[in-house]
Amino acid sequence: MRSDVLGLGLLALGAVLCGAGLPGAPAVAEAKAESAQAAAPPAAPAAPVAAAVTGPSCKLKGTAPLMKGAQLHDAPAGGRVLATFTGALVPMTMTAIPADPASGRARLSTTDGAPALRVDGYVAPADVKVYTTRDIPVIAGHVWISSAQPVKLVAATGDSLRAELSISGSEGQTARASAPCDAFTLQRGVPTKMEVPGSARGYLMKTSTIELYDRPKGDVIFLLKMLEGTAQLFWSTEARSGFVHLMSRGDLTIDAWARLKDLEPLKKGEMMDQYIPPTTAVAGAQLALDKPPPIVKATRSIPIRARRDEKEKPVGEIEAGAEVYILETVAGWTNVLPKALGMTPPDEGGFWIPASETPK
Repeated sequence: MRSDVLGLGLLALGAVLCGAGLPGAPAVAEAKAESAQAAAPPAAPAAPVAAAVTGPSCKLKGTAPLMKGAQLHDAPAGGRVLATFTGALVPMTMTAIPADPASGRARLSTTDGAPALRVDGYVAPADVKVYTTRDIPVIAGHVWISSAQPVKLVAATGDSLRAELSISGSEGQTARASAPCDAFTLQRGVPTKMEVPGSARGYLMKTSTIELYDRPKGDVIFLLKMLEGTAQLFWSTEARSGFVHLMSRGDLTIDAWARLKDLEPLKKGEMMDQYIPPTTAVAGAQLALDKPPPIVKATRSIPIRARRDEKEKPVGEIEAGAEVYILETVAGWTNVLPKALGMTPPDEGGFWIPASETPK
């Protein structure tokens, strides 16, 4: 962990303007209709079609570091920046995930249920780390993306998500699986370990590629392509007809068969644990303010605005019970920051509340 120092200063918001063109009128299909078409009033432009997003029951929550420099906007496309994330821990709830997460923004609120300084906006899903909450089937009954694994969202429907896992140690190979929204979270859990019987024997791949079968002498269901020199460990208690029933649990969970000739049994006395790579947890940045200002706790909810203007629509609120830093007071408005410093407003912007409502 490292300690960054954030300087205090006057904050303001910038605006990004965007526009859209109107669709052109359709061409006239038949010559005999030209005069009638010329006399007719121009057709009204078609109403814009809203992009498909997940339904209200699809909510991904968690407290985790959000990519440093990621931005929260006030609109699904275009719009202005409301906040920039610092790499420190942020409570989050992500909803309204677009059908194509790579080309749209999801709705993000900086709260996950506990009291927080909540700002509501839109973020690129790729900027938010997503993890599995349980095993998700890639090949039913044989291959799964394991629980507590980081995945990339590649598609969304009303109540489910499709995710992609980059297989550790592979030649850029990925595995994809679909599951209901509750199979995903924004906060990594603890990976589940597989219990290995004392009678089990360990096996390693002889080459970098191995075919996995649904049964002895059956059909190939998955082709695993590892980097040269990468030790992919399996264990087994069953062999039949020149095939070995393999089990393993890492970022993928595997329960399948492989040809004995493609495997190298571990020698007696070798410990299987030595072939299992360690897992690491990434902690958020530890941030502090130079000459920290007062910290107060809100006793009730207080709306937050991006500008010092009563006519501005609130962009969130200090939820009752949340702790915040109190910065400068300007023309009847007080600027605040979340205690964890997980986000800051853009240059020359702020998170403003009426000075009369500032907690004591």
